[in-house]
Amino acid sequence: MANNLNDLDESRVQGLIPTGWYPNSVSLNHDGSMLYVVNGKSNSGPNPRGCRNQLSSASGPCVGANQYILQLVKGGFLSVPTPDDAELQRLTQQVAANNHFSVQPDSAADQLFSFLHKNVKHVIYIVKENRTYDQILGDLEKGNGDPSITLFKKPITPNHHDLARRFVTLDNFFDSGEVSGNGWNWSTAARATDVVEKTIPMNYGGRHLTYDVEGTNRGINVSVAASQERNKLDPRSAALPDVDDQLPGTADVAAPDGPEDEIGAGYLWDSALNANLKVRNYGFYLDLDRYSAPEKSGALVPLLHDPASSKTTVAFPSSPRLHAVTDLYFRGFDQRFADYWRFKEWEREFDGYVKDNNLPNLELVRLVHDHFGDFGKAADGVNTVETQMADNDYALGLLVEKVAKSKYAKDTLIFVVEDDAQNGPDHVDAHRSIAFIVGPYVKQGAVISQRFNTVSMLRTIEDILGIKHLGLNDALQGPMTEVFSRTQLQWSYTPKVPAALRSTQLPLPPQSSPAPGAMANFTPRHDAQYWEHQTQGFDFTAEDKLDSAQFNAVLWKGLMGEDQPYPASRTQRNLRVNRQQLLKQQ
Repeated sequence: MANNLNDLDESRVQGLIPTGWYPNSVSLNHDGSMLYVVNGKSNSGPNPRGCRNQLSSASGPCVGANQYILQLVKGGFLSVPTPDDAELQRLTQQVAANNHFSVQPDSAADQLFSFLHKNVKHVIYIVKENRTYDQILGDLEKGNGDPSITLFKKPITPNHHDLARRFVTLDNFFDSGEVSGNGWNWSTAARATDVVEKTIPMNYGGRHLTYDVEGTNRGINVSVAASQERNKLDPRSAALPDVDDQLPGTADVAAPDGPEDEIGAGYLWDSALNANLKVRNYGFYLDLDRYSAPEKSGALVPLLHDPASSKTTVAFPSSPRLHAVTDLYFRGFDQRFADYWRFKEWEREFDGYVKDNNLPNLELVRLVHDHFGDFGKAADGVNTVETQMADNDYALGLLVEKVAKSKYAKDTLIFVVEDDAQNGPDHVDAHRSIAFIVGPYVKQGAVISQRFNTVSMLRTIEDILGIKHLGLNDALQGPMTEVFSRTQLQWSYTPKVPAALRSTQLPLPPQSSPAPGAMANFTPRHDAQYWEHQTQGFDFTAEDKLDSAQFNAVLWKGLMGEDQPYPASRTQRNLRVNRQQLLKQQ
């Protein structure tokens, strides 16, 4: 509280009062005896019936369930008597405890991360799209998963399962954002700005605002100030409408720090670059318009497996500091394009770094095909939900193998997170998701159920790289100490080819005899024509431009069948015990 908010020079903080999540408005009654606080968000809780049926083709299992994540996150109103001095002091202490202001340094953790900083020189940070824990790992033989709502079981995601099994099973990890619109901000800056948090619910509620959260505002790439500069970066820009008269400036309204308002360290790459570390970007924060431009416009970027061979630019950075560090041959969010080819482009550069002994300190890698979409236009026969998920799984496994079998295995850690968990059910919480940490000094075979989140992962990366924290959230959040062991230096990985990929035209290795109990063949439940029909009218040109809740209904119906009802339980049960018996029941 301040004694005079009308005079900022004279105002001072008198104390702090705890509220709910994200207070938007604070008011006093006429005589100042009551305080009224409007809170913009709340915890979501579980969403085992995480869809709502609004499509004409959808029916039955979750009509009126209201369990889509943005339906579960609710506003709130708090009324509280204005505290006196003694009560304000007590409340201030409560806020300090709630926000970790008073957390004392942990000498053991400090020593561990000093060790990791000394021995780990490279971090690869992979961000994927929109899956919950139960969707992928609900059928894992350990951890708190619900197999009854697992859509992408071991035959579709063998590498996700192996990574969780062999390294650490993080079965209590939460994505900090609700949807991609704020999830990508949380995944790269450990916070989301006020404009993002307030516009995203309206945007996703069907008001069709522009997607102004990854470096474009009103559909304009504000990282490039003028047509001349755009044309220099890519001659195809001349075929697009001239937007100079629509561009009042190059400030990104959604960015965590403005050009003259450095209250934090900006994005993760900003902090790394400020520390003079080498950064390489594969797919983060790109201008996506050219992937969906009309063919006759001349601006459309062709689908090329190997754009580097013809020096065809397919990536257009939308963050100013990413222009110099982005691989221009790594295609961004485009559901027509397989993650396998994204891996091959990343591999091309990685092989060069191995040869020249100059792997960047921080690599940002986007693997997007677990979002699904564009089934009728998807290349290489990767055109069903199962094959697209399997493609994402295999690309992840290939990348991990590449590092594991290189000279950088001893000093590189791989972090994997979903930007959000909105597109599926979870029996614990609509924010709970999969996350992986792979490499040297990572415990192996452990189930770690301590509650972690996106901010925890960013804090861990920052401490390993020795860079400045991005803001208060990560500065006050402890790193993921429990994941690591100083003695666990050796590690390896060999990926599995998901059986679902055998129906595609991707250049896969020959099929060997399956291990006992493994699935040799896999037939998708539906073909591309079915998925194209079910998603007719959906816009897959960027994350979440479609109605995500409707998409969830389509996924459940298409993968589980018309007669498979959603489980109705919202008990948040601990399913870590009696796992084998539980799995046999499915």
